[in-house]
Amino acid sequence: MTATLRAALVLLLAVPLAATPQEPPSTAQLLARLADRSAAVADVRTTLAALHDRGAAVHQSAFDALRRTYGDQVQACSQQRTRFVQRFAKAVPDVQQALQGRGGEARIATLRKQARGVTVRPDLTKEMIHAELDPILTELRGMLLPLPAQVLERERELADELATLRQREAELDQWYDVCLEAAHALDQDPEGRKHLARAGLPALPGGVGDLDAELARQCVLALPLDAGDRRALEDNETLRAHTDAAEFAGTLELNRIRMALGLNALRIDEKLGNAARDHSQDMHTLKFFAHESPVEGKRTFGDRASRAGTSASSENIAQGHSRGEGAIEAWWYSPGHHKNMLGSHGRTGLGRFAQTWTQLFGG
Repeated sequence: MTATLRAALVLLLAVPLAATPQEPPSTAQLLARLADRSAAVADVRTTLAALHDRGAAVHQSAFDALRRTYGDQVQACSQQRTRFVQRFAKAVPDVQQALQGRGGEARIATLRKQARGVTVRPDLTKEMIHAELDPILTELRGMLLPLPAQVLERERELADELATLRQREAELDQWYDVCLEAAHALDQDPEGRKHLARAGLPALPGGVGDLDAELARQCVLALPLDAGDRRALEDNETLRAHTDAAEFAGTLELNRIRMALGLNALRIDEKLGNAARDHSQDMHTLKFFAHESPVEGKRTFGDRASRAGTSASSENIAQGHSRGEGAIEAWWYSPGHHKNMLGSHGRTGLGRFAQTWTQLFGG
């Protein structure tokens, strides 16, 4: 081969070959990507954008595929969440035991006896509660009522699992947003709107805040409890879904205090709650603040409880609190209300209207 021929061959090989043009993905291929359960949400959003200029029937198919994929993601996340909560609950009693340490039971008994000595004093004052009772309650709660953060700190595998679960729940929000984008595309034509009306939007996923509340709940329910306390707390949980969240949180906080002090948990009486809420509304609307009501037939808390179909033995009232725990804290430092909260009751009802609160107790 001559030098000239070799040079020509080198030049020929150096010329890049023309790239073979790629066919754009078909509609069927794009729809298949939307139905891929393993696809990342960012890729799904890109795929959906590639379908924006297709017909109404394609948009319907895209929405249906995304709705199914989102539903599968929600179900998988829910199952992962259930398994995590179960493992978390199993860890709570061990963490409680670790917090108590050696000699914990004797220390708890001593602290509870000291607490009773303070609460029954006829001359009890706010200052006594601050100075004498608060340190006792803080120590008891630290030994008996683990916080979610304490459980996760001692169980690092659970902490890692929670981080993964939070990430997955955050991705569910993104999946929901993609479904809304597909729904918006459907809404651009009459047939699409009809299809959307028949199919409906997917349900919102549960948020991280819900999970935080669930872990706090498990820190109480998973503890070693006597039969009466367990029954009261479990009965209360059946009412959570249709109880005002702030009211429920206030009663749960009171039960935490009572159990730390060695007192029984109180069962929520919906009729007491209705009577309490009604009195709160009357106080707010009629602009008075008193246990005695100017409303005919509702003069005393006993009258109000009777009208609601139940009975009551004592009552607390408060104003200016947006959270149930805030009302409980205010009553904790008010000697008369304090004694009511720690009395020998079996039932309670907490009711609010705006920032006005009433709490009733019954045997």
